[in-house]
Amino acid sequence: MKQSNIIERLSLLQVIGLWLIGIIVFGFIYFALIFINQPLIYHNEPLTKNVYGLGNSLYFSFITAMTIGYNDITPTGYSKLSVVLEAIFSIALFGLFIAKIVAVKQEELEHEVEELSFEESTNSAISELYIFRSDIKNISEHITSSKKIGNEIKNFEQSLSTLKLALENVNHATNKLTAEQKQNSSLRIELILNSINFSLSRMVEMLEAFNHRKADWKKEFTTATIAECARTTQKLYEEYSFLKSSTYGTKVAEKLDDLNKTLMNLQEILK
Repeated sequence: MKQSNIIERLSLLQVIGLWLIGIIVFGFIYFALIFINQPLIYHNEPLTKNVYGLGNSLYFSFITAMTIGYNDITPTGYSKLSVVLEAIFSIALFGLFIAKIVAVKQEELEHEVEELSFEESTNSAISELYIFRSDIKNISEHITSSKKIGNEIKNFEQSLSTLKLALENVNHATNKLTAEQKQNSSLRIELILNSINFSLSRMVEMLEAFNHRKADWKKEFTTATIAECARTTQKLYEEYSFLKSSTYGTKVAEKLDDLNKTLMNLQEILK
């Protein structure tokens, strides 16, 4: 398990560095074998015990690691075993290198999909919130003009499902984002926070109008759904709160403060 964790933590540059170190180590092994009469053979002659012999040993190690094999240098004795070991070592590192590249590309693709999912989800939520506000506007107009507002209460109960769905979509998409992705999406977050706050503010105004007309809107289903929407909004508030301290979050902080005030007003209405 520990060895597996170490391999997983290796970066691409570390894998390349390990491969180069392996080439150098095996090059010195080939050179050392000259002194125990197990040399590499170059043009039918053993490698010399000098800098030229070291250079040829490193050269042979490199072409072995690259699996090129020009056949100008031939291993003998223990050098053959070293060649086999280096070939296994190099092939294993090459496979690890390819796996790392695939993992990096896959991670980049997943991030792109997550960001696209967030963009699509927020676009859908903004549309749903717009529909909700349109419903609230129509209901509010009828509250002031109608003598009986029973139908308006029913219409409001039905429109709550649109608000609930929009908030759930944003919350679900937000949970998939990393902190860095949230920072990079600060403009979109500002937009969605503004839309949510605008929608909740219009609902608070409508509920105050209901109370002014002494309408019986505080049914168990209605208050439970509003409370659930408030909890989801509170989760979003907490998810985005860290942006207040970032360089990207000045406007987001303002939207969060406005949203917090609206949530407090909503809680007062529900009491």
